[in-house]
Amino acid sequence: MQPENAIEISHLTKCYPLYKSPTDRVKEALSPLRRSYHEDFYALRDISLSIRKGESVGIIGTNGSGKSTLLKIVVGVLSASEGQVDVDGRISALLELGAGFNQDYTGIENIYFSGTIMGFSREEMDKRLPAIVEFADIGDFIYQPVKTYSSGMFVRLAFATQIYSDPDILIVDEALSVGDMRFQQKCYRAMEKLMKDKTVILVTHDPGAVLRFCKRVIWLEKGRLRFDGAPDQGLEQYRAYLIDKTIEESRQRGDFGFDESAEDPDSVSDEEGLRLRLLPINAAVKPKGTGEAAIDSCVFADARTGQPLEIVEPGQEVVFAAHARFLSRQNAPLIGLAIRDRLGTEIIGMNSCTLQKDLPVGQGEFEYRFSFTIPQLNKGEYTITVAIANGVQEDHVQLCWLDDVWVFSIRPRQFDIPGLLYLQEGTLTCIERGPKAK
Repeated sequence: MQPENAIEISHLTKCYPLYKSPTDRVKEALSPLRRSYHEDFYALRDISLSIRKGESVGIIGTNGSGKSTLLKIVVGVLSASEGQVDVDGRISALLELGAGFNQDYTGIENIYFSGTIMGFSREEMDKRLPAIVEFADIGDFIYQPVKTYSSGMFVRLAFATQIYSDPDILIVDEALSVGDMRFQQKCYRAMEKLMKDKTVILVTHDPGAVLRFCKRVIWLEKGRLRFDGAPDQGLEQYRAYLIDKTIEESRQRGDFGFDESAEDPDSVSDEEGLRLRLLPINAAVKPKGTGEAAIDSCVFADARTGQPLEIVEPGQEVVFAAHARFLSRQNAPLIGLAIRDRLGTEIIGMNSCTLQKDLPVGQGEFEYRFSFTIPQLNKGEYTITVAIANGVQEDHVQLCWLDDVWVFSIRPRQFDIPGLLYLQEGTLTCIERGPKAK
């Protein structure tokens, strides 16, 4: 094992035998000729990777892709069918809600119980106890049996116990999705502070958490390694996969189209108003979707002059226009756009549904225009993504999805402050209370 690595996984495979009935299991066990009555299901197949010490790694993938199986083998809860896993360092893992807790013990008793399992003495846990109780923040429930806890209380106590055990490697598998947003933010801050220079593996379906916290993303699908690299690239490929998967599922269900006799809603006004010069989409931008519609040009411009924009001021009135061609009739078209920051975090999203605008049946060519005011975004670079779908907000199929068709920037302000928004129009009031200090 390389000294700079915390985890090394080599040709890891996990296979489960699936039997059609319990009788087949007995037949196989008693068969004198070793006849097989099962089918092999591979939860993991030939996975090889290494995670360096101090890395923050996100693992993504659809349900059943093998994420939890991989982590359970790393922790030692499951054994591998083939391959090898080497770990250098003490692991704390939050794999399942309340796993390892005794339901009849109180929160305090479970803290000491977990500490004993991790190899800490009573005196060492006495020192850690105040920080764990404060972080969990579940009040007097800490003295009640954990079987009376809500799911949120479970994860609060479990996470606090694990992170204050000072592990070399912390593994969190979807557990933070149970807590409220305030607690999730508290957990991420704790990981950034307490786990600095430690190894963290985070399994989540939240792309924002991956972009914020992880420097590397691993994508597993159907037990195989699909991507290992930069989070923005991995998430883009994963989104494309999900779009294609939705399309395939819709085709199989036969609900890809809509009633051909549907009436055409009121058409969009053909009054051009502002003159815009749309520019061809960069050839490096690859479309995703069914291909039954195409967006071939767009522009992000000033709403007064029509001038294309590369630098935008907060509060500026802007318009984003896209030219679309429908290659087949679409009875319920949707068009939407998203603005993302340099990390890929979605800052603004809107579409024809959220704007309560019924679009005409998709036949031929259209120019769609979004008009809005730029909010008080902080300095930095931003990108615009545009997509056309067919369906409704809750259930639709992507026809054409284009990531990052336009790039623009916000200039630095007078003061350099963190955050997505830069508020300058608030007020501050200072009210003197009590005697002045001498």
